[in-house]
Amino acid sequence: MLMMYGAASRTAITHAAAQNTRPLGYTTSAKEALDGNTEIGLQRTGVVVAISDGVITTGDLVRASVTTANRVERANTTGLALSYQEVEMIIGRALDSVADATAVRVALLLG
Repeated sequence: MLMMYGAASRTAITHAAAQNTRPLGYTTSAKEALDGNTEIGLQRTGVVVAISDGVITTGDLVRASVTTANRVERANTTGLALSYQEVEMIIGRALDSVADATAVRVALLLG
């Protein structure tokens, strides 16, 4: 599950649609409700399998989707420069070319 920066220090929230916060990484273990644990591990480097939100081509920069929870989409790289808001949402680089709603391997660039 993709986790995003929370408002308080050392906190993360699950990715939701239309969320404009920085990605922190993918969970490495499950969090059980009311189990007393307050920390979970996040994967920030390496390769993960994510679900695409739209067409993605090999080599594209991918970011957290702004329209669908827990999915990734191609970063807007059509202009000559990226805004800092776009840059901070980048998760990594696509290793596959895929259609919408398809599993895509992503080389994480968060760490």
